[in-house]
Amino acid sequence: MIVLPPQWESAMAPVATMLTCLGPPFAWWIAGALLLAGGIVLAARRPAWVPAVAAVATLALGVATDGLVDDAYIQFRYAANLAGGAGPVFNAGERIEGASGGVWIGALALGPTVLGVDAGRWGRGLSLALSALATFAAGLAVRAAAGADAGAAAALLWAGVPTTAMYAATGLETAGYALALWLAVWAAAGSRQRLAWFPGAAASALRPEALVLGVAASPWMRRSSRPVRAVVVGTLGGAALMVLARLAYFGAGLPRSVTVKGFSAAAGPQFGVAYIGHGLVEWWPLLIGLPLVLGRWRTVLPAAAGVAAWTTLVVVRGGDWMPGSRYLLPLLAILVAGSAATSRRWARASVLTMVCWGCLLLVPVADPAFRVAGSSWRAMAEHRVQSRWWEALGASLRRALPPTTSVASGPSGALPYASEMPTLDMFGLCSVVTQGREGGTGHRLWGLRQAAGHRDVIYIGSPLPQVRDARIVTAAAEATVADIQSFRLEYQPVVLFHDAGSSLDVVADVIWVRPSLVPPLLSSFRRLEGRNPR
Repeated sequence: MIVLPPQWESAMAPVATMLTCLGPPFAWWIAGALLLAGGIVLAARRPAWVPAVAAVATLALGVATDGLVDDAYIQFRYAANLAGGAGPVFNAGERIEGASGGVWIGALALGPTVLGVDAGRWGRGLSLALSALATFAAGLAVRAAAGADAGAAAALLWAGVPTTAMYAATGLETAGYALALWLAVWAAAGSRQRLAWFPGAAASALRPEALVLGVAASPWMRRSSRPVRAVVVGTLGGAALMVLARLAYFGAGLPRSVTVKGFSAAAGPQFGVAYIGHGLVEWWPLLIGLPLVLGRWRTVLPAAAGVAAWTTLVVVRGGDWMPGSRYLLPLLAILVAGSAATSRRWARASVLTMVCWGCLLLVPVADPAFRVAGSSWRAMAEHRVQSRWWEALGASLRRALPPTTSVASGPSGALPYASEMPTLDMFGLCSVVTQGREGGTGHRLWGLRQAAGHRDVIYIGSPLPQVRDARIVTAAAEATVADIQSFRLEYQPVVLFHDAGSSLDVVADVIWVRPSLVPPLLSSFRRLEGRNPR
């Protein structure tokens, strides 16, 4: 076994640690909170300036939260392969769309192609910038619909919602999709018919659920203004083009990640209800705007119909495993718009409550006395720590083993991206697998049997006891593969212990490796830790 020192992964995970050089998260959180407080004061006299202040606050809170999830690395890998000439694929020669970001893959590929920056770091920086623009666009959109005061309130609300900060720096398409949604509202509310189709098409190009929004909204188009109709037509047209492009290249109209998470591995309504419940715990101050939305249902009918249809679908299929309820982004946008456009008194109450509540949930503390404090920050921090660990493991494999080494992985984002090795995604999002096991939404370890005996390295990624006892950890890892015949004859466990720097860090882990590859892997870890394996 190997004992790795604290922070060893920092040098091995440049994507996950790219924001740490900017200073303490708590300082950025204070800056974000002060900017939001300043925006609240400014809203009384200079509401037109507030969206810009709120956009800067979004940047500060995004840096403080330092959001990152393993799924983002899947898109980084697709983009790296696209930039390298292999096409938008997970493995060269396999046309399987396991990422649901659509044209976001092309935007990520611009980093290595044009700027010489790796796709991961470029993607995280780009999404952080787009998140600030989305906050600014929220202010412009609601201002066009309900006036300057409402626009200021909308920008502050969007910046104060934890979801915005949690996904600001992930490198996912979430920020770009939010920007497209708000630009659609801006175009429709401002009677900009010539421009209105574009944000609808952009939303469809970034997220497949835009198709649901467009289809659900289309029956009410005749009752709507021309700009609203243009938004819907752009959404449907963009969705149709994406379906045709996917059929032409991947042979499927929807990403495999959508069909697996939404159908074959859907968790069920009980999990979906819990998912929307988690979202409302973070967003409850926005319920002030619900009466306005319901009272003006004729005016907002196309948008409300689309949002209702998509929200229902999310609940029925079981939600998602990531924090922040990002799949409910259209619902969040309509609640923000309703809260901002309600009476001035109630809008101010919503802003003050949302900003205070959001900042409380985002305070960067790992072990608070009051568990609500920092709960959203910790939920994302746990994912960031996992992603950092998996990225470092992948980089270690790349250093130690030949590039032709075949890998099978459960969490198939950071480890495959950093290893640059051909990888079987055992969850079945980026690879075709047939075996079934239980698990959360879209995360069932289907491919373990399929990988056994056919891959050189197998990383299961299942939770193990986080204790410094090799016997306990090894026994737990062996129990995961106990029903696979001859597995222990073909693979040897490499047990890793980590001197954790915080209560969130990984303490113990196991990689299964063919016996012939164990010596170079151990030698590589030995050089990294600067000591002999214990």
